[in-house]
This record gives sequence, structure tokens and C-alpha cells, in this order.
Amino acid sequence: MPTSTSPSGHAPAVRREAPDGEAYRRAMGRFPTGVAILTQGCGPLTRAVTVNSVTSVSLDPQLLSVCLGEDSTVLEPLLRAGHFTVNLLSSAQRESCARFAGRSRPTGADAHEELGGSRGDNGCLVVEGALAALECRVDGTVRAGDHVIVLGRVETLHHGPAEAEPLVFYGGGYRRLAPPAPGPR
Repeated sequence: MPTSTSPSGHAPAVRREAPDGEAYRRAMGRFPTGVAILTQGCGPLTRAVTVNSVTSVSLDPQLLSVCLGEDSTVLEPLLRAGHFTVNLLSSAQRESCARFAGRSRPTGADAHEELGGSRGDNGCLVVEGALAALECRVDGTVRAGDHVIVLGRVETLHHGPAEAEPLVFYGGGYRRLAPPAPGPR
């Protein structure tokens, strides 16, 4: 059976379907993302949750966005305090990532102890071993369906080990990056 190609030479999408919740989740699962743990508070007040919906929004001023479910136990304390930290995870932090993705994730001193790290300038936990940590002040929020988009103004940056590999989420699972492909850059 012959297949047609687009002007770019690539085959078109092979299947169309209505965008119900599961179909949408499958489609978005085809988009690789980095993974982070968002922290609010430190020590006995630590709250932490795994997120993969982190986006750089602006360089001037430095803004990022992160999406939290409207029922997230981290959302209300974050909005009340007005600050949070986004900790970009390395591939070595896969277990922590999975642990803080579930509803039964630890809080308070247990969360702080499990993640390790220290109190940042904004009072939130900077996770030990993260590729980078971005301390943010809440700059705005937008309700979007069953989530809240939180805009964060980056006030302090921390850089982790340069040789560490990022943790990547793709197709419903955690992945590592392949070595760079040869060729022009």
C-alpha cells in the first residue's frame, strides 16, 4: 500500500483520533520533558512535589512557569508564602522524582531529610545534587482547566555538578539522554 509524504519528505501522522483525556495524555507523552521537584518551605515546613511542566518564559525579567493541579497540597502554601524553588533533577535522582510524584509523598522534616539539601535565600529547600535550582517569587497565576499556572520571578540561581546528566520523562517513563549525534552544530 503506497504511503504519501509531505513536502518535507516525512510521512504524515498515521492515525487521527478525538482528543479525549487518554488520547491527549498519549500524544503529550511523545514530548520529552525535563523533570524537577518544586519545593516550598524548608525543614519541618518542607513541601515538595515532582513537576515536569516547567517552562522558561522570559529572560528580562527572568520568569518561569510551572503548572500545579488545582488540588495540589503544595499550591495553597506556595501562594500564601509567595515563593518557591524549582530544582532541576539529574538522572541520579530518579527515585526521589518517583517518590515525590505520588499522593503519599513525605512532607515536613521527612521530605527535607529524604531530599537532602539546604535552605535557600527565599527560605525554600535547595535539593542536594540538583542540576540547578531556581529560587522564585510568585509573579502571577493563571487558572487553566484543572491546573494553575504559577509564574515565578527567578531571584537566585544555584548550579549543580556540570557533569551530571538530566532526568528526562518520555512515553510515561524516565529516560536518559543519548550521546550527541555527530554532525554540524
